[in-house]
This record gives sequence, C-alpha cells and structure tokens, in this order.
Amino acid sequence: MSASPEATSEKSSGGALLRVSSDKIGRLMDLVGELSLSVSETVNSPDLAGLDLVGFDAAAHRLSMIVREVQDAATELRLVPVGEVFRRLKRMIRELERETGKIIDLDIVGADTAIDKLVADKLYDPLLHVVRNSADHGLEPPDERVANGKSKKGMIRLAAQQVGSEVRIQVIDDGRGLNREKILNIARKRGFFGEREEPEPERLWKVIFEPGFSTAEKVSTLSGRGVGMDVLNTTMTDLRGRIAVESEENNGTTVSLHIPVSLAFLDSILLRLGKQLFTVPVDDVAEIVKPGMSDLVGVSADKGTEMLKLRGSFIPVLRLEKFYGTKITSLTPLVDMVCIVFQTARGAIAVPVDEVLDRQQVVMKPLVGSLAKVRASWGCALLASGEVAIVLDCERLASGEER
Repeated sequence: MSASPEATSEKSSGGALLRVSSDKIGRLMDLVGELSLSVSETVNSPDLAGLDLVGFDAAAHRLSMIVREVQDAATELRLVPVGEVFRRLKRMIRELERETGKIIDLDIVGADTAIDKLVADKLYDPLLHVVRNSADHGLEPPDERVANGKSKKGMIRLAAQQVGSEVRIQVIDDGRGLNREKILNIARKRGFFGEREEPEPERLWKVIFEPGFSTAEKVSTLSGRGVGMDVLNTTMTDLRGRIAVESEENNGTTVSLHIPVSLAFLDSILLRLGKQLFTVPVDDVAEIVKPGMSDLVGVSADKGTEMLKLRGSFIPVLRLEKFYGTKITSLTPLVDMVCIVFQTARGAIAVPVDEVLDRQQVVMKPLVGSLAKVRASWGCALLASGEVAIVLDCERLASGEER
C-alpha cells in the first residue's frame, strides 16, 4: 500500500509540524529575554570584581553564547512566511475585479520571506487597504489603459524582501499614479500646507495617511470615506515600522512598508552621548569614523551646519543634542567625538557620540505613555547593567520625523 501524500510530505521535509499556541511562544520569548538579562547581570556583577576565578571567563563566555543561540532559536519560532498574508490578499483580487470592472493581475514576489507572527497578524488589514486603493484609485479602466498605450490588464505586485534588520513589503501598481494637483488642493484646504507652498513629493504623499483624507469624489464600498490609509499609518507605528511612498504620473505608485524582522531582540551597537545611552541596529551602521580637523567642513550659509568629508564625499552631521533639543552650554568639538555613519533612504548621515561602548543583543521594549512620543525611536533596550538605552531609528533621524 502506498504512503499517503501527507506522510510523504512529512518525510521529505524531515519532520512533522507541531501546532503551538502563540501565547505560549510569547511567554517563551519573555522568559528568554529575562534569562538573557539575568545571565548578563550575573556575569558582569561588580561583586566578582577582583576575585581570582579560574576558568570563570571561559565558562561565562560559553554561557553567553548559549543564551544567544536560545534567543535566536526562540525568535525563529515566531517567524512565519509573509506568503500566508499575500495568499489571503490574492483571494480578494477576484472580488476587486468584480467591483471595479477592471482586469487585475496580482504578482507575488518573495512569499517565503519570514516575518514575526505578531506582525503577520496585524498586517493583513492595512495591506488590504493599500491593495484596494491601488485597484480603485491607481489602476485605470481597460479602455483608458489602452488609450494610454498600456495593456488592458492592470498589474499589482506584492513584494517582500529582507533588508538588513528589516523586512520591506511593497505594493506596486502600474496605474495612473498619484494626482499631485488634486492631493495638494485638498491638503491646502485642510491646512496642511500654505496656499503658495509647493512641498516636496515625499512630504506631500504623507498627507494621504491623515485621518479622513480622501480624494474620491464619491463614496463607494471600496473607498471615499477617508479611512484605511490612516489605519495603515497607526498599525505601522505600533509595529515600529515606517512607510515610504513613491509615485510618478502615468507610471504607477509604490507603497513600501519597512518592518523589523523581530519585535523582541535586537543585535545592536551601544553608544554613549553625555550621560544618555543609545543603541542602533548593527545592520544600519555603515562605518564608525574618528574625524580629524581636515575631515570637517562648516557650512556658513546654514546656521551651525557641519559636514563630514569622507573619501571625497560630504556627509551631513546630525547632532543628537540639537535633534532632541537638549539644553547645553556648548557642543563638544567633532574632533573629540566618534562619528557613526548610517546609510538611509535620504543618503548618508553622520551622528557624533562620545563613545562606542559595546555590541550587544538587547531585549526590546516599546515606549509607552508620554515616552511614546520620543522622536526617531523604535523603543527602548534593557541592558544587563539595569540601564535603559533609546533605540534610534536612523531613517527618521535623517528625515527629521517625530514618529
């Protein structure tokens, strides 16, 4: 008697699947985080200073490495392929075709990209709003597409890719693109911009995520009520993510969502500026530079602007003291500091700090209450010393965003 397809599949995959409650995995993640902090606190205890402990350093190092592996294994338990979310959206395309009268081809790329289960659970509704907008507002009717030299069938692409410590999910369409004039007129009426202000595209596109904002001339079952995109913005904030929009007239629109791979642990570099501690994801750091006098340039046209000259390129210097509005009598000269160079979507930036302390895998916790409004931050990191460090979001640093 031949084996069943299920049994054959299990043998080929090397083992059977086991269903485990997400609450249990969440509890495991919390315990692993506490374990990591307890081990670091014990190994680095000041009570051990000056003691002659033969072999302790080797044993402590081995213990730390094992805890690190446990953290990685626990994180992987909560990772699921993003294709599960994409497949649910694919079923919606047939319904969107019926409601809009358009022909839509859904292309899926990178379905095997892994994301945190907590992210996957919250991602479907926001992505559905983006796909609906692409189908309703973005893609043209078949006759209009043919008149514009396009095929009758409109394309919506769902693409996922891991980029450093983030997963980038994109919704791309080849439709008419965002209408700058219409969006700008509505934005001016609502007071987002002045009557004569001509904002950069990146600033302008962000208003579509404001509550109640809509360019639809009539309300339909798909759009026009001014809800949906603001839901996406709120969800992305909760997930420590960010949104980027690119659009070109008659060439479509791309909505990119950048989300951390894991919401629990972060492989980071610990920095000190004055008495404040910061951490940044290791993958975000391009270089660490100790500048000399010949590497620094002042731009007199802009008040106090500093530039770092690095191998012939000029990189703007972003002082965290100025960014956070810290009350200081004088700034430390850059030659006495260390510059951390980050590559961002807006280009490279250099952030000076007093000291680079360590590389650690830290436990991530969200900022709540009044601390939730801390600018350009993913949240806080709990350190073995009992101290708390702010986790910097380099993209928001570069753009000057508050959230």
